[in-house]
Amino acid sequence: MGIGPLTGIKVLDLTQFEAGTVCTETLAWMGAEVWKVERPGTGELGRHSVACPDVDTVGFVIMNMNKKSITCNLKTPQGIDLMKRLLKKADVIVENMGPGSIERLGLGYDDCKKVNEKIIFASIKGFAAGGPYADYPAFDPIATHTGGLVASTGLPEQPMKAGVSVADSGSGIACAMSIIAALFQRERQGIGQRVDIAMQDYIIGLSRSGWEPYYDTGSPPRRVGNGMLLEDVAPSNTYPCKPFGLNDYVHIYCSRAPGSKHFENLCRVIGREDLLQDERFATPRSRFKYRDILDPIIAEWTGRHTKQEAMDILARNDVPAGALLDVGDITNDPQYLESGMIIEIEHKDHGKLKLPGFAPRLSENHIEYKVSPALGENNREVYGGVLGLTDEEMEELVKAKVI
Repeated sequence: MGIGPLTGIKVLDLTQFEAGTVCTETLAWMGAEVWKVERPGTGELGRHSVACPDVDTVGFVIMNMNKKSITCNLKTPQGIDLMKRLLKKADVIVENMGPGSIERLGLGYDDCKKVNEKIIFASIKGFAAGGPYADYPAFDPIATHTGGLVASTGLPEQPMKAGVSVADSGSGIACAMSIIAALFQRERQGIGQRVDIAMQDYIIGLSRSGWEPYYDTGSPPRRVGNGMLLEDVAPSNTYPCKPFGLNDYVHIYCSRAPGSKHFENLCRVIGREDLLQDERFATPRSRFKYRDILDPIIAEWTGRHTKQEAMDILARNDVPAGALLDVGDITNDPQYLESGMIIEIEHKDHGKLKLPGFAPRLSENHIEYKVSPALGENNREVYGGVLGLTDEEMEELVKAKVI
């Protein structure tokens, strides 16, 4: 498996769906040994879907690599006893159950601290504890709507949520970062602690660039589609490219920074240096004001090129530009294949899969990618190897439907 910065750290993983599983996978990708606890017989709810009732979903595979799967019925006294025995061996426990669920199981922070006073207990919820929303159920769209992201996204007449689960994955990564900080503090001060992540709070922090226009104007920022909320950044938009298919677009961004040559370079590339003499386009703010005139001029040029051609031509002339890449594009793009961001694994049901790898690059992180585990694949390794249960004891637990 290789050596990573978290090699030797043991994580008891009571997570499901996305936010929690992204957190624990992040830890696993840095070398932590993650014991993923699942329901006997069915597994974590995210394993299956209407489209994949009998095999693991690709989503489950994506978010559960490098983990070890153990089964345990947490609604039995024997199951809770097993968890507490593992807690004595663990450094971290992570959960993202509904509000109050982990406490009702007898595995809340106070319960865990009695078993292991140096445990790092990490919890991801929709809303922060102590506020009036604390017990409200929440999923990713709830967090993005209540955290300010959706209010500034979309068209003027219609807000629009993000196409992917930024609150889930983002709060999971934030939780992993916080766990690592807590482990560092424990190493220096010898103390365990509780880590609480609220998805709404994470999105509020993520959306803070929308606060500047609020204080500039005294009003909530206007939704401007693919443009910028700040009224002095232009051109900044998404433009059509040939052959004008579903995702044939390129985004072009010209910085408002003093001395920026982006707009000058753009005009030169598209053969419209005359625009530099037009007072309507003399400053970033004036270009924003007259963007409805400027954008079609730019679109006329992008429409003569493919999105990749447009990106390459512009970027090589110091104009920030990005082709609109979908999953098919990304999994075949040499940038990501050569950098290692896209990895290839073999899954018993899905065959070869090209999937996102670990985005951060640590020169001394030598962890190898490993496919997500089958349900209960590591029962013997963990219950036998870590807790010392005999084959006979494990068989009795299977018969009792505990594991």
